[in-house]
Amino acid sequence: MNTRAREIGVIAGAGAWWLSLAIAFLWNRGDDVGRLPSLTAAFVAALAHGPLWDLAGLLASLAGAALAGLIGLAWYGLGDTIARRLPRHRDDDAPHPRRIAEVADLSLMGAAAWSLIWFLLGAVYLYRVPVAVLALLAGLGLAAVSIARDRPSPRGIARAAGSAALALIVTTQALALIAALAPPTAKDTVLYHFALPKAYLAAGGGIEVPYNIAGYYPLGVELHAVWAMLLGTPMGARVGEAAAGATLFLFAPLLVMVVYGWARERGLDRRGAGAAALMVAWVPTAYDVAASAYVDLALAAYTALAVRAFGRWWTTLDARHLVWVSVGIGGALSIKLSAAFVILPVALLALLRTLNAASGRPSSGPSTAGLAGSVLCALGLGVTLAAPWYARNWIRTGSPFFPFYLGIWPAQAPGWDLERSQLYEALFSLYGNTHSGLDYLLTPLRLAVAAQPDQPPFYDGVLGIAVVFALPVLAWALWTRRLDVELCLAVLVSACLFVFWLFSSQQLRYLLPALPGLAVSIAAAGLTLESGASGRILRGLLVAAAALGVPVTLAWFLTLDPARVVLGGEGRADFLRRRLDYYPYYEVVNRELPPTAKVWLINMRRDSYHLERPYFSDFIFEDYTLTRYVRAAAGVHEIRDRVRADGITHLLVRHDFLLDYRRSPIVDDRRPREENVAKLVLLSDFFSQGTRLIKGDQKFWLIELPVGPS
Repeated sequence: MNTRAREIGVIAGAGAWWLSLAIAFLWNRGDDVGRLPSLTAAFVAALAHGPLWDLAGLLASLAGAALAGLIGLAWYGLGDTIARRLPRHRDDDAPHPRRIAEVADLSLMGAAAWSLIWFLLGAVYLYRVPVAVLALLAGLGLAAVSIARDRPSPRGIARAAGSAALALIVTTQALALIAALAPPTAKDTVLYHFALPKAYLAAGGGIEVPYNIAGYYPLGVELHAVWAMLLGTPMGARVGEAAAGATLFLFAPLLVMVVYGWARERGLDRRGAGAAALMVAWVPTAYDVAASAYVDLALAAYTALAVRAFGRWWTTLDARHLVWVSVGIGGALSIKLSAAFVILPVALLALLRTLNAASGRPSSGPSTAGLAGSVLCALGLGVTLAAPWYARNWIRTGSPFFPFYLGIWPAQAPGWDLERSQLYEALFSLYGNTHSGLDYLLTPLRLAVAAQPDQPPFYDGVLGIAVVFALPVLAWALWTRRLDVELCLAVLVSACLFVFWLFSSQQLRYLLPALPGLAVSIAAAGLTLESGASGRILRGLLVAAAALGVPVTLAWFLTLDPARVVLGGEGRADFLRRRLDYYPYYEVVNRELPPTAKVWLINMRRDSYHLERPYFSDFIFEDYTLTRYVRAAAGVHEIRDRVRADGITHLLVRHDFLLDYRRSPIVDDRRPREENVAKLVLLSDFFSQGTRLIKGDQKFWLIELPVGPS
């Protein structure tokens, strides 16, 4: 009787907790879920009133998707070839084959290897179409050998393809794929994820792009966009960008495959592993990253690869698992410097395991020095795999960590200095808006119910309520020691990543690497309750909690409305005009300005991907140079002379922001109002005196500067 009452109490408590979180979550979703009816009506109306598809446009999207699929096969082929030359490890205790996890692991290994190859090709200026074709043929040849070795039947291939298509639909990743095939409009994509590959292709190698400081980031994922663009551009620029978007999208299903396979390895059935995978796939920000050609899901996949392999090493002390730790660390560091945060907890835990093993080691076991050395070598190898990116920065700027930490390690490059580095770090600190200890304690709850896209104080993304809903179950499983050691390690590393995130930049997509380990551990914690009805109901509530992210994703997809441009019914230019309010100005620049013109982009998101003329623009702080010119000048002629010295012939400026006293960076709060007003008048005169307004509205101006003496 007591057991039955306790079970009813657990179910009632879980239901009340789920309901309260769901209500709070939906209460804050007026800007997306609340607009679903109107968004759906607008989407249907657009389909009804405009052409749905066009053969040329549809073929371009299909060609881009096909090229991305071939690149994915090349990843797998090279990864399998490398893995077969490494010491093999067979887990005789595995309850079932883990083909999904194996395919994901090998593909990620191959992607990391191909990224390194393309880095070296860029260093010798071999970004050429024939080289890209030869690389693809080599990768496909390796994949063919691997597939032939496995001898899959045509029926098995068809079944696998059908399962993959169904998985994409169920996880909403099909929507992300459609969005990824559309012309890029996301800020970071047109700033550098696609803009830098486009510049590399024009130069034929990995050049320094002046004033684009993102070019000093590790760009391991972006080099796959280089490969895709090289393959697709000969068939048309539209094919190249669609191929690049679809190629970077591939990391989304690979991450879900890693999570699913990891859960199966830990003994979960298909339903439990599926629940873990959906906890990741149904996160709205995960959709947004996959749809926008961002790199954070690739970072999460490599992090999960390293953490999972480290757990296997912990329990077996088999050094062959450390190979995958190296692959994960190397792949992650080749994407973002923040991946270094995973190295510290892994290194400390490895030291703890080594000391613990030494105390109870049998005489025939590995020595303490051997265990410690193997882990250090694995971590060192991972760092070495990513080292070319940091060595390149060191050579170019004087610091391997440029553009960060200039106060600790001085460095220099055009368009960047200590002041801007500090401003950049301060900008990152705006995310999350935590000021007190209570704010930090409430962060998980705020993440679940209050997070919003495009709002830095609210984490610039949406996580959903699944993780917070399941935290009591996970805490109970840890307290009662119902999780195995490997999953306890995954939770610990994820917790460390959360703490690092909490005290750095609280941008939600930067937290995604902590999610796979938590998802698998939460699903496994639910498995410990499977003996009763409460376990089944809790798992149902967990899936329902994750499913609340689906309407958010659908609303974001309908807001973007990429289906018609992918099918060809909407032209590329029409789509970009609809999505980017400044794009008509880019059309004028590309069509009417002479090739010798040089445009200064001021507060235009530094979108150089859609621009076909030489340009100048500051990175991130796009009015930085203009502000310094205006504050230091005594008259219009001084500003104009400095601008001419930079070779600038035209200005493309968002003037509503610059000339607004309340928001303008020209205004210095330390100066009297009269002085600030005079500087704003000076700026207005610079825009208007002796210039020609080519195109303008209430937000933007395209201005031609005068030629000749001031």
